[in-house]
Parts: sequence; structure tokens; C-alpha cells
Amino acid sequence: RWRAARAPRQRPAPVRRRPLSPARAAVVMVVGGVAALALWFFLYALAFSGLQEGHAQHVLYTQLRYGLAEETIPFGGVITPGTPVAYLSVPSIGLGAVVVEGTSSADLSRGPGHLPDSPIPGQRGNSEIYGRSVTFGAPFGRVHDLRPGAIIQVITGQGTFGFRVLDVRGPGDPVPTAAQLGQSSLTLVTSGGSGAWRNGWAPDEVIYADATLVSGQVQQAPSGRPTGVPAVDKPMAGDTNEAVPVIFWLQGLLLASWALGQAYTRWNAWQLWLVAAPVLLALLWGTTGAAMLLLPNLA
Repeated sequence: RWRAARAPRQRPAPVRRRPLSPARAAVVMVVGGVAALALWFFLYALAFSGLQEGHAQHVLYTQLRYGLAEETIPFGGVITPGTPVAYLSVPSIGLGAVVVEGTSSADLSRGPGHLPDSPIPGQRGNSEIYGRSVTFGAPFGRVHDLRPGAIIQVITGQGTFGFRVLDVRGPGDPVPTAAQLGQSSLTLVTSGGSGAWRNGWAPDEVIYADATLVSGQVQQAPSGRPTGVPAVDKPMAGDTNEAVPVIFWLQGLLLASWALGQAYTRWNAWQLWLVAAPVLLALLWGTTGAAMLLLPNLA
């Protein structure tokens, strides 16, 4: 049984796209580059910076553990910024971190930082510890969830101390009285936002968690402590001194991009990617890390 032959289907002619003009191509490249950089900055701020902080905490924990065993952890006088001075533990919010000396953006990129002109926790007076709420692992991201009565434990070169949370306050809230704080107290300082969106992405106000000493003997603060702190150590301050490293990192990134563009016409694709990927990643990492230190130190 035969069938009538069907006429072959005619395929539509391919649509030829008109090439972009040089001006439009340049616009597309610039917009694409800016979008890629914005995406990288977003990923670094919320994810990759946490990896950097986690590695720093691992190194600091080893230094603190050996320092406590050898009784070399400083607790008085002028302490070099970045030196581990205490271990902070708040079980109710899952916080456990090594505290370094200093509260600049660079110091807080490694973990919580002790305000230099305040006493070390456990000493007479009010000690202040700053911590980030969004970037670099967000160690203080849940400080606003603390409730009155929660226990904060701090280990320093002078012993182990327990503090009971009095309350968490924001702008305009009353400050605890001297009687409530007692002879030795602790304040955790971080950032928050006025709304749900700002609290998670763009904090714009300072949050304080006040606590009073309930276990451990009050220690006397040694003499020779600083009586003031630089502007970069104050709440929500960025470090403008990091602008110079950012410029050098950007110059290196542009120079590497130009060199790789020249290599594109001479190398195979796999050779280009083998060299370009690690170089560009390292330069992007350094540039973004330096730029992050220009942002508020509590974010």
C-alpha cells in the first residue's frame, strides 16, 4: 500500500541579528561589568567575608588557648590592636568567639573587639565589646534577641566571669543606672535597623545589650589604660585610611585585566582561564576586602 509523498517542510530562513555598534557594545560591557562586580560584592559581604572571619577566629583561638595556659594574655596597659584578650560565650544565642583588642573595621573583621579605653571584662567599671551584625560572619547578629536574665560568660587572663543581661536597648531607650550595672558590668555593642529590611541588610542604628557581673571576683583595672579612642574605633565608623589600599588593589585589577586582554589574542582558551581565574579572584578578593573596611565597623 503506497502513500502519497509529502512535500518537504520548508524551514524558515534564520534571522540575522545586526551586530551592535561599538558604542552599544561598550555600554553592554560596562553595564555587565558593573552588575558582575555588584553581585561579587554582595556575595563577599554576606558569605565569603564569613569564611575569612572564620579562619581568623581559628588562628586567634589557638593563640588565646596557649596564652591562657602560659598566662601571657594581656589585661592591662596599652594592648596592641588585634591581640586576643578574651573568649566570649553566650549560649542562648549560640555565640562563641575570641575577642580582640580594638574596634576599628579591620579589628572587627576578625571577630568581636574590645573597646580600648574601657576595662577588660571582669574589672571594675563597664567593659564594652563591639561586634558586627551582618558581614564577616555576623558574630553579633543575634544580640538583639537577648532577653533579661540571659548569661554571658567571658574568659580573660584574670579568670572566668559570668554576666546577667539586664536589657537590650536602642536609640532613645534609658541607660541602666550605676546601681543596676554594679561594680563590674559588660555592654555588647552592635548595629540594627528600624525595620525588618534594614535590620537584615542595611543597619543604621546602634544596639546595646547591658549586663552585670554575677559570678567571679571583681578585678582591679591596672593603670596605664588609654583614656580615649581614635575616631575609627567609635560605633558605626569606617576607616578612611583604607582608601589608599583600595586604590592600589583597583590599579592591580585594571592592570591584570589589560594584560589578560592582550593574552586573549595569543593564548588558547584553557590557558587563559588557567591563568586568569586565580589572578582575578585574588585581586577581586583583596579589592573587596579593603573596600569593606570603609563601611561602618558594626555592619
